[in-house]
Amino acid sequence: MRFSRILTTVAAGILAAGFSFNAAFAAPIVSASIVANGTPAPFALEDFGSGGPAGLISGADFTTSTGVEVSFTGLSGIYSGDVGGQTRSPFRDAGGAATDERYLNARVGGTVVLEFSSFQTAFNLLWGSVDKSPDDYNLLTFTFSGLAGSETVTGAQAFAAAGGGVISGTTNLAVWISNLNPFDTLTITASREAFEFAPGVPVPEPGSLALLGLGLAGLAAASRRKQKQA
Repeated sequence: MRFSRILTTVAAGILAAGFSFNAAFAAPIVSASIVANGTPAPFALEDFGSGGPAGLISGADFTTSTGVEVSFTGLSGIYSGDVGGQTRSPFRDAGGAATDERYLNARVGGTVVLEFSSFQTAFNLLWGSVDKSPDDYNLLTFTFSGLAGSETVTGAQAFAAAGGGVISGTTNLAVWISNLNPFDTLTITASREAFEFAPGVPVPEPGSLALLGLGLAGLAAASRRKQKQA
C-alpha cells in the first residue's frame, strides 16, 4: 500500500509536468515529398513482408518487429498489390506497376490502430495515392492515453505540404508529421476507399517522455490495485 501511494504521487507529478509540456505545442507540422515510381521512401519503414495474391493478406492483430501493436476492424488489414475499388499499393516499380510488398490498408467502415510501447511526438509514413478531398477521406488521429483530446492530420494537409505535381488519388508521398503532443495510439480511417500506407519505424523519444510513460503506467497499476481492494 505504501509503495502504491508513493508511486501514485510520483505519477501525478509527472502527469502535471506532462500537461505543462503539452501546452507548449502548437499544431502538428506536416512535411511531404513525392515518392516516384521505383524509388524507396526516404526513411526506414516497418516491414510486413512480401508475396501473396493481390488483396487482403491478413486481418489478424500482430506486433511489429519494433514493438508496435497493430489491430484492425472491418475489412482493414495487411494487403498486397492492387485490387480495383478496394486498394492501390503504395509500392510501385519503375514502370508504375504494383510490387508484391505488403502494406497496411484502412477500408471504409474499418480502422487500423497502432499502439506504441513508448510515447511519440512524430510519425512518418509512406502514404499511398493521397486524396485531397473531402477532408475526412483519409484521417490520422493521434491520441494520448490518459489525457483528454486528440490531434488529426488529413490527406488535404499532406497534399498541400508536398506542393505541386501531386495527382489526387495517384501520387504516393513520403510524409513527416512532427510537433505532435505526446501520443501512444494512432487510429487510421477512411471515409471512402481507401487509406493505403506503410508506417515509418518509430524514433526513440527523449528520456522525459519515457518517465512520463512510466508514471502513467504506475498510476494505472495503482488504480487497479485500489479497485481490487475495494
